[in-house]
Amino acid sequence: MLSGGLVLQLALDTLATAGIYAIIGMGVFIAHSGTRVLHLAIGEVAMAGALVASGLATSWPLWIAVIVGIAVGGAVSAAGERALVAPLARRVELAAILLIAGAVVLRELLRGLYSRAAYAFPSVGGVIRPSGGIIRVADIVTIGAALAVAAGGTWVLRNTIAGAALRATAAAPDSAELIGVDTARVRTAVFAVAGVLATAAALLAAGRLPIAATAGVPLALKGIAAAVAGRLRSPLTVCAGALVIGTVQVVATYFWGSGGEVAADGVALLLLITGWRR
Repeated sequence: MLSGGLVLQLALDTLATAGIYAIIGMGVFIAHSGTRVLHLAIGEVAMAGALVASGLATSWPLWIAVIVGIAVGGAVSAAGERALVAPLARRVELAAILLIAGAVVLRELLRGLYSRAAYAFPSVGGVIRPSGGIIRVADIVTIGAALAVAAGGTWVLRNTIAGAALRATAAAPDSAELIGVDTARVRTAVFAVAGVLATAAALLAAGRLPIAATAGVPLALKGIAAAVAGRLRSPLTVCAGALVIGTVQVVATYFWGSGGEVAADGVALLLLITGWRR
């Protein structure tokens, strides 16, 4: 029989795991909201920023490493939009394919620069030990970050000029240009935000997921699946999709050990296929 502390541990573990995928998914959502293109390179972008941060953290103050890593993720993502998406703004399927090609090139570049199997990055330390369970402070921080991103993103989209410009750019770019919206800047900005969020998620996940050149694909799969499962409607629907994936991963890991990751990947793939068809 599960103790109350263990139940709380599993619940927070589920929410933290879902929070990581939700932040990635919200990056995918916001990039798609401004361009109608799925950011299929977001996993490699996240790893680019996280690897830079992990390298700097060995000799620089941690806060500087985090800022530089997140800035690199945003810059790489924005550069991908300018080089691969902008020239094909009206052919979103081809732009998505080019993003995949760009992701492959970026992954090989990262493998050449960061050849180790995984790199360490400090996570928030400390644990709380309720009866029969272990709660990591890092999980609480991750949950709070995901909730803050979801709430902040929802508010920006609904209540700010930037949100209105984003919606106008996605719905009718020609009309948006006529009313003074710089649609090129909007599209680059949303990809930059996606890169920032993805890198932040990878760093938050450092205590549970590897930081490595090849680790971007499974991270991206779950984040993109969460966004598509939520039908790319809002940050809250993205969080709902991420919660499904996170629940499957934690529960399956508890009962089956390493099979939990495989189960989560399978559910993510299923959500991606069914969500996209809808």
